[in-house]
Amino acid sequence: MTRMLRAARLLAASLLAGGLWLATAAAVAATDDYTLPFYDPNVSMSYGMDRDPRAGVQLDYTGTRWWDSAPHWGRVYDNHTGLDFPMALRSDVAAAKSGIVIDVEGGFGTQQFGNFGNFVRMSHADGRHTLYYHLASAAEGGILHGPGKTLIAGAMVGRSGCSGLCWGAHLHFEVLRIDGQLSIPIDPMALRLWTTWPGRVPFLAAYVRESNAGTEVVKRGATITHWVEFRNIGGRTWRNTGSPGRIALLTWDPPAHASPFQAADWSDAANATTADQAAVAPDGVGRFTFGIRGGPPPGSYVETFNLVSISTRWFDHDRLGGFYIPIVVSSFDP
Repeated sequence: MTRMLRAARLLAASLLAGGLWLATAAAVAATDDYTLPFYDPNVSMSYGMDRDPRAGVQLDYTGTRWWDSAPHWGRVYDNHTGLDFPMALRSDVAAAKSGIVIDVEGGFGTQQFGNFGNFVRMSHADGRHTLYYHLASAAEGGILHGPGKTLIAGAMVGRSGCSGLCWGAHLHFEVLRIDGQLSIPIDPMALRLWTTWPGRVPFLAAYVRESNAGTEVVKRGATITHWVEFRNIGGRTWRNTGSPGRIALLTWDPPAHASPFQAADWSDAANATTADQAAVAPDGVGRFTFGIRGGPPPGSYVETFNLVSISTRWFDHDRLGGFYIPIVVSSFDP
């Protein structure tokens, strides 16, 4: 029963993530290498960029034009230069693309109103910049890195707030084209700059199946092989090499604890394996194969695992459904 409930939760997570913005988004291919700048797929866009600079004329990412100055929820408001994502104060904010932090401000209060606010600005290899605005104060963990810090795509850049010109906690996100001394906002929605369309958060997975969805029985001192498959429903390709960033299956609860079931093929006592495939693109299925050794005394156990982008970010274990393996260690051959 518990395994069935886990599968049901995983299916719900998959449907939720896959449905992000589908109500308003056309089926147009993604063209670039950006992901949504946060981790929670429940977050949706309140306002996008206005692509028409004229006052009282609004052009949203779908090509729809309004001849008014009224805000259009979920689409655009007049002369808006980025994308707004409402989220709770101090929610985690992610780097939309790998790059270098080039400027920060963290001295304003997390909810201090004024002309300016807290932000992180990053430079990317494609010549563009990204801007993460209205962040919490540095004192409250809103700014995590200083200028010169290199961050991999999906790494945490800070936490959301309501600093500066802000009427409710949210993240204002911009992509900027650099033209000499000018920073020109461009619309990642209209240009389909995401790795997937609709855009997705960097790291998300859905359980597919495993070699034994029941209880594994292993003789003490012996090793059996177990595999599990997850679908990549996030925005970044999973890779089994490279650091930081490779996707691995590690022990959980507590995170990265030393497992009594470590087998000879594990990288260490917490790291069971990486994906069998060299790369698993969004919507692809990755298989994770690893040994389970009957190390502890005979008895019934449960070992819990979670996916992680090494040195970058743990996956959402609750949304993943809480992947675990019931294990019986026997004193005789099963």
